[in-house]
Amino acid sequence: MKQRMAGGARHAAVFLLGMAHMALGLWAGSAAGGWAWRHGYTLPYDTSSSAGMSAAIVFGLLAAGAVLVLPEPWMNRVRHLIAGRPLVPCPTCGAPTPPPASPDTNTTPKEIAQ
Repeated sequence: MKQRMAGGARHAAVFLLGMAHMALGLWAGSAAGGWAWRHGYTLPYDTSSSAGMSAAIVFGLLAAGAVLVLPEPWMNRVRHLIAGRPLVPCPTCGAPTPPPASPDTNTTPKEIAQ
C-alpha cells in the first residue's frame, strides 16, 4: 500500500511540475505580448491596421516557445528524478537515458524456476 501511495504521489508531482512549466510558458508569452502591445512594437514591413496585434502575437509566441523548449533537457532530468528513475549516461554514446528496466518485472514467485 505504501508503494502505491508513493508512486501516486510521484506521478502527481511529475504532473504538477509539467503543469507549472506550461503555466510559466503561458505567462511568459502573455507578458511578452502585452509588453510589445503597450510599447507599440510592430513587425518590419507590416503596414496593416493590425500591425501592433501581429507583433504582440509574434512576441508572445516566441517568448512562450523559448520558455517551453529551451529548458526541456533540464525539465526531463527533473521529471525522471521525481519519478524515481534518474537518467544515467548511456554506456555506448554517453547521452542521458533512463536506466534499463529489470528483466523480471512481470514474474511472480510461482513462475520462478526452483
